[in-house]
Amino acid sequence: MDNQFKIEIDGDIAWIINSKPEVLNAVRNETWDELNDILDELDKNESVRAAVLAGDGKAFCAGANVKEMAEHVELFATGDLRDVVLRRWQNALQNSTRKIRGLRIPVIAAVHGYAVGAGLELCCACDLVVAEEGTLMGFPEATVGVTVTNGGTFYCSRLFGLSKAREMAYTGKFIDVEEGYRLGAICKIVPKGEGRNAAKELADDIAAQAPTAVTLHKRMFDRGLEISLEASLVYETESLITTARGADHAEGAKAFVEKRKPQFTGR
Repeated sequence: MDNQFKIEIDGDIAWIINSKPEVLNAVRNETWDELNDILDELDKNESVRAAVLAGDGKAFCAGANVKEMAEHVELFATGDLRDVVLRRWQNALQNSTRKIRGLRIPVIAAVHGYAVGAGLELCCACDLVVAEEGTLMGFPEATVGVTVTNGGTFYCSRLFGLSKAREMAYTGKFIDVEEGYRLGAICKIVPKGEGRNAAKELADDIAAQAPTAVTLHKRMFDRGLEISLEASLVYETESLITTARGADHAEGAKAFVEKRKPQFTGR
């Protein structure tokens, strides 16, 4: 069976492609390990400074594979699918969020068509979302009698706001990208067909900055979701000291004075 998730390295940008367009890039349980393996390898590649997660065909990701879910109902009835297996599958699914947030580089979701269920959870796990016009986003889990997972309740409430996140989860209704942008969950809306180009421009902008500073900013924002103001201030101070002593700061300051583009090395 061909892998669903593929990776392409283009200079200092990594492209992670969800490529199962015949099912709108819906993901089967055993497939999450493919994505996790890619993320593990990507984290070792020090030449990459930003990543884009995108989908082939007509959608970014239509969530879990519904056909597989129907098969599970029969296995539940016969006792052939046990909780221990479900927990293992859930751990693999949730590791995708853990690993995206644990990457030292930002990940941009280039979204089009549908980003629903597990697809929206992937968006919420990414650092930034660029969405094409006409894209629909939401959590349809309640409409088929299951619940949101993979950090959806943690990140969606922070990105879309608690009230809207509750509405999405309780009703299963989708929202459009204009509403997502108004709420602050989407950083840019682009015409249909332009999502990857816009994500590439954003990734290039990120890749041109000092890598250590970008990595520490990612860590600082994530910690800020979980800790107190005073703890955040301490983390910010230590991060500043780390970067201020680095070669990239010396290069950045010198380039500013000399009115030229800095050449950052991540040191």
